[in-house]
Amino acid sequence: MPNTPNINLDLRLNGSSDPGWHNVVASNGQTTYGYRYTGGDDGAGGLEQTTGQGRDTAPLQLIADQRYQISGHNFFNDTNNQLSWNGNSGRAATIIDANSHVETAEYNVIVTDTGNGNCTIQCDPPIINR
Repeated sequence: MPNTPNINLDLRLNGSSDPGWHNVVASNGQTTYGYRYTGGDDGAGGLEQTTGQGRDTAPLQLIADQRYQISGHNFFNDTNNQLSWNGNSGRAATIIDANSHVETAEYNVIVTDTGNGNCTIQCDPPIINR
């Protein structure tokens, strides 16, 4: 069974020009946030596995200020239904990859800023099954 390191997600209001940070505009269309993933298989929140090696479970933790809460997720290009989401405590979840088919998919974690009108921020690194 693969062993994926923990994934951490950090956020900053007003974005960041520091290395590894990605700036996005929130759902309110006005506020810029920066997000950065650490951990995972690539050190940047990405998952990469070889098919047939068993199911991969990747714990994800939100390490930003307490005002930020995980409020949802999406999977994109998961044509073989390899990905699933377990739990949502508001600060942690687990991404499960069945790891039985080759595909390049993405997961998207949606974070709500409860201190800024509950606007949402979409954060998305890749998942690759080779």
